[in-house]
Amino acid sequence: MMTAAEFRPESALHTAVFQAPGRPRPLARRLAIHNRVIRRVRDFLLAEQFHEVPVTALADHPARVQLEGMIAHGFARVWSESEILPQGGKLEPKHLRGFKLIEVSQAGLSLAELCDFAERLLKTVAGDMTADLLGGVHVTRLDRMIHARHERLTYDEALAILAGKGWHLEFGEALPDQAKATLTRHCGNLPFVLTHLPTALKVAGVAVDPARPEISASFHTILPYAGLTIDGSVRDAVNAPAGFSLDLGRLLQYLMGLDNIIDTLIDPMDKVVGVMRRAPQGTGLDRNQGAG
Repeated sequence: MMTAAEFRPESALHTAVFQAPGRPRPLARRLAIHNRVIRRVRDFLLAEQFHEVPVTALADHPARVQLEGMIAHGFARVWSESEILPQGGKLEPKHLRGFKLIEVSQAGLSLAELCDFAERLLKTVAGDMTADLLGGVHVTRLDRMIHARHERLTYDEALAILAGKGWHLEFGEALPDQAKATLTRHCGNLPFVLTHLPTALKVAGVAVDPARPEISASFHTILPYAGLTIDGSVRDAVNAPAGFSLDLGRLLQYLMGLDNIIDTLIDPMDKVVGVMRRAPQGTGLDRNQGAG
């Protein structure tokens, strides 16, 4: 049996979760896809009566803190779009220079309702992608995703499935990338949701199960090619605000079917992008666990 300690990934998550079918798009096409996604997210949240909140977010001070402050001031539904500069930015180009998060917070949602909301947002955005932007093959792939049920597995269930497929993981371990790839195949190469994560893997303040305090009211949405894309939780506070962070770069990677998240960048400095494509990667939620 393979253990997490024994596994050594050859590269980043994008190659651990299947060979992606897409190819890098020209700069103008990447910009058009990015803008379509942002516009659809904004329209969806506006229709759901969310207030957009301007925030200043840093890697060690996520927008979640400010959104929960707005909830405490009586705003029932708030969201933000922020560009976050990772800590240790001077180490570039080893990591993306920054990553964009869509963060959502609402009072009074249960974990199941929060998962439902995140799934609706994902399917709504995917449904706005057209063949002229992505190509017919990718629209067909996304259409299958839109009309499919996204499997929800508790962390305990995920460990049991992985044990039956040759893995030996202890409770409390973060799942390695190849384990997530195994679960993605188990779920039909579709997005799936991992719920009730160990409390030790989440930031302080997440609600826990009174009967099992080692289990938190939290979830991760895992997308093929992209991996962890949405990180959400219910908070242990007055009105129990619930929310999630959506890594826009990872979402774009999945929508475009890309093997490398660097190919989602919108940067006219092609030489810089070329250097970054050859460097070890780091981005988004997997390096910003404080967003959960």
